[in-house]
Amino acid sequence: MESTVEESSGGRPPNRSLSVWASRLTSVMALLIALGTLAGICLHLTGHIAHITQLRGLGVPSDLFGRGVEWTMINGYYAIYYESARLLDNMPLTLLGVICLMIALVIWFFRLPAPKRARSQWVEKIPAWLKNAASAILLSALSMTLAFYLFLLILLIAIIPALVGESAGKQSADKMIDSFRTGEHYLDPAELWRENELMIRGYIVATSTDHVAIFDTESERLRVVEFQNFEVRTQPLSFPRNQASNKADNN
Repeated sequence: MESTVEESSGGRPPNRSLSVWASRLTSVMALLIALGTLAGICLHLTGHIAHITQLRGLGVPSDLFGRGVEWTMINGYYAIYYESARLLDNMPLTLLGVICLMIALVIWFFRLPAPKRARSQWVEKIPAWLKNAASAILLSALSMTLAFYLFLLILLIAIIPALVGESAGKQSADKMIDSFRTGEHYLDPAELWRENELMIRGYIVATSTDHVAIFDTESERLRVVEFQNFEVRTQPLSFPRNQASNKADNN
């Protein structure tokens, strides 16, 4: 008899604790999956907008150069990385100090002890129907406010990837245009050959299965040509031009 009393009063059964932990784990996994899906959507949106903004800034039709999901997400990751680095680099130290101070004040405010409030006597004199009406009005106003801020949060989540992608694409297009004007390129020009005849020499901007966008160094214009019977010849990074010329002279 004593053992049954101790069992009933001495803690929860093990099966119940396991079910609680399983429920918590399921909730955490669902939250992680939702956050991962949202992050994937943001990366894809950022990468896609950065890609089409870059091509439009260069005067290239973006619909001719579609990209896969994986490439677009990687492009979005790089766009967010470079834009974050550029933002931190241009951010003044004063603004950064103010932001840190505001965060510290918010943490200090929430760590303050809750004040003890004595219930006024006039509250007890209010009729029950008036209390219920006031609470209903307050709950309705609170629900509408929360819905409004939730809408703003969703709108902000939808706008930020688009803004980051547009800024990253514009910056990339401007850098390419500057390199075209100054002639300072990291890579050597590529060559498009057809039947052992050099057709175009320049810098490749984008490629697809059907088209290639290339900056023609002779005409100093961006050209989009159909990628048919073309052979692309480029200079490898680990094989500098002087070594190639020496090898050709030796032969």
